[in-house]
Amino acid sequence: MDMGVESQRELTAAPAAGTGTESRPPGGSGRKHLSSIANHVLRQCSLTLDRSVNDLVADCELGLKTAAVGNYSRKLVEFCSLQALQIIASHDIGEKISDGSLSRFTFDMMLAWETPTPSDQQVTMESIAKEREDRKEPLGENEAVMGDETSLFYSDIMPLLVNEEPTVGEEAYVWFGSVFPLACDVVNARFTFEALTATTANRLHYPAYDRFLKEMDKSFKFFQDLPAPTGIEFAEDEFILHMEGTAGTQRVVRHIGSTSWPGRVTLTNKALYFEASGKNSYEAAIKVDLSDTRIEHQISTVSSGPFGVPLFDKAIVFESL
Repeated sequence: MDMGVESQRELTAAPAAGTGTESRPPGGSGRKHLSSIANHVLRQCSLTLDRSVNDLVADCELGLKTAAVGNYSRKLVEFCSLQALQIIASHDIGEKISDGSLSRFTFDMMLAWETPTPSDQQVTMESIAKEREDRKEPLGENEAVMGDETSLFYSDIMPLLVNEEPTVGEEAYVWFGSVFPLACDVVNARFTFEALTATTANRLHYPAYDRFLKEMDKSFKFFQDLPAPTGIEFAEDEFILHMEGTAGTQRVVRHIGSTSWPGRVTLTNKALYFEASGKNSYEAAIKVDLSDTRIEHQISTVSSGPFGVPLFDKAIVFESL
């Protein structure tokens, strides 16, 4: 059970001057109200920030509004993790992703958020153990059909990305996506988690998460090197999320009534751009602003084609209201 802030201050008071005690607690010590993984994350955060755990706890408590705060341990994990992530994100993280140190640290953050106290850790371990026992039972008829429809990619690769280490649940993954966008787009976080855990009983294993981060990093680097649409200058904080219509991707066609234009579509975090194909290059891009709240519009998915004939999949309809 979490303790109030006032009682925590007795546990986290800094050593008196001249005692000879180091400000950073030794690796084997920790706070009794925190789980082992939460204590580990706090120590790692203190190393990243070059500050003592006591100082981090004191800063966290200054930001709490009331003397008794529910879920104190989780709030402490959130605070320290966010402070460390701000430092990590301010540098080039490519090397840390490649060597796995970033994925290991951030995965531990999710574990600590999910099980911040010893009681949370025990409940989670018991729940996972029960799920493993349940999976040993024969599959029902509906479950067997669902397994047959699982993507070949996941059925082939996911068994290689599973180990016996602690795993992360959906809520922890969604929380982490809200503070570290590389892990997932917060809007689609639950869908991403579902895809990553399709064959692992809705629990995210570290090897799968590590592989996912590395693939995401490759994608971001690829899109960073792409040119802006013809005649368009991106806003300072605008970046490409996806592109279709180029060599190696699906063909894109714009339809207005009976007229069609093949071309290239680029999606950014602020707008959608379409460039009609010319003889030797693309024509000036048409911009559909998706970030201006003053413009009322509706975007929906549809199968479409000339005169509304449903010939093409993955189409979208944009309507100004």
